[in-house]
Amino acid sequence: MPRVATRRRPTEADLTERQRRIYDSLSDELRPEYLKDLPAISVSTAGNRKKAQQIRDRLRIVDNALSQLQEHKTKLAQLAKDLDQGRTNATDVDLRRALKPPAISGVSMRYVRSPRE
Repeated sequence: MPRVATRRRPTEADLTERQRRIYDSLSDELRPEYLKDLPAISVSTAGNRKKAQQIRDRLRIVDNALSQLQEHKTKLAQLAKDLDQGRTNATDVDLRRALKPPAISGVSMRYVRSPRE
């Protein structure tokens, strides 16, 4: 992807020392006009594109994680329903395997047991 630079109007913070001296000597009415007459400043968007790509990469990981967690939730809900209705015997269920979080590429997670009330 070619490097693209955008341009923006300079602000007070962008002034050089020489420009600042001139700017400070002007009246309040002339200061905005002086800034308008200064050349536009080139701003590289390469950093913006790189960060945006990192965000999109993270979004793909989050979407994948949500999908797999939703699938895990559905399986757990069905297992609980089957146990409640007697379709599955409790001795046939390995809770360590059933309650283990799904393996999600790019994500490390574990469940923390909540204290029983």
